[in-house]
Amino acid sequence: MKKNDTEQIRIANRKLIINYVRINGPVARVDIGRALKLSPATITQITSELQKSGRVLELSSEPDGGIVRGRPRVLIDLASDASYVLVVKLSINELRILLGDHKGNVVTEAIYELQTREINCEQLTGKLLDSIESFIKKLPKRQKPKAICVAVQGVVNGVTGEILWSPVIKERNIQLRGLIEERTKLPTTVINDANCLAIGIRQLPLYQDLKDVVVVMLGHGLGMGCFINGALYQGPSGGAGELGHLNYMPNGAQCLCGKRGCVEAYLGDYALFRDARMLLPFAADDDLHPTEESMQALVDLADAGNADLVDLFHRAGVALGYALAGVIGILSPEKIIISGPGVRSYKYLDPGIKAGLAAALVPVLSMDTSVEVANLNIDQLIVGAINLALQALD
Repeated sequence: MKKNDTEQIRIANRKLIINYVRINGPVARVDIGRALKLSPATITQITSELQKSGRVLELSSEPDGGIVRGRPRVLIDLASDASYVLVVKLSINELRILLGDHKGNVVTEAIYELQTREINCEQLTGKLLDSIESFIKKLPKRQKPKAICVAVQGVVNGVTGEILWSPVIKERNIQLRGLIEERTKLPTTVINDANCLAIGIRQLPLYQDLKDVVVVMLGHGLGMGCFINGALYQGPSGGAGELGHLNYMPNGAQCLCGKRGCVEAYLGDYALFRDARMLLPFAADDDLHPTEESMQALVDLADAGNADLVDLFHRAGVALGYALAGVIGILSPEKIIISGPGVRSYKYLDPGIKAGLAAALVPVLSMDTSVEVANLNIDQLIVGAINLALQALD
């Protein structure tokens, strides 16, 4: 084996160990080796190097529950202050900037309101860059970030960091990564927000061992992140996973992408709220980006027995079921996990999803794939974005 090959294997193993400790720590070295199928010598060498560099801490020895014979196990964990990264979440009319630590936790954040659809590209990027710079300047010196991840709605070229299209802004082909790196001098990743959610959900112990898994993000729109053989699949230019813009109904409902009949045009928050306003006299809201309160009100009315809204959610579920049938028929993943703020109405979507799957898919094709919902208390999209930024440092 060539020296370069050996070094690449060592780097890959180091990343695996750091990520495992980030998810499962504090943890004993022997458990890391068992989980990752690495030798004790490899684990000891790499964790010792990480400990010397201040990235890993050795904690007090602990017995493995109750009275045990022999020496108690020594646990290790990541040092939370070893490094920091910045996450920028850009969505319609809102900019969130967060600081994440070495363990993947949110340290602090700021939220800025701006009318993204009413300003041009230059104004948007100017506001974004100024906000990032202002946020960093307010941080203590020891918390200055070393990398940035930008999560944005829409189609993103993950290779070049270019936003090809996004409902956030009317203009297209925004070279965002270069602008941020030029201003901050920090390595920057620009990625679709659904991919961040997929990364964050797969970080959960319940899902981290899955090799082939699809995460569907319900919210303002409809997104998808896909892991194939354990690796996030984004396609040659990062545009894979645009489940929301598969056509469900030719010449159907208007979608924000400009086309008609997309799945998202029946399932996204803006679509549900638009259709609900045709049924009931709701108070005025931003039809393009309805508030969480407005969307929860739809669920509350369905809970109260409003048959029109129950039917609306059911029809939206059918559209999603047809879309998922396509995913299963092509990829046959182990699991499809549905998450995001849109799962607030999942109990009403679920019957429609099942009906759509049954109508669109030969039963034998769905035998190996389970579909489940992940209604999470923590924003796993942000967790995923922090971890993606940290990967540039690991």
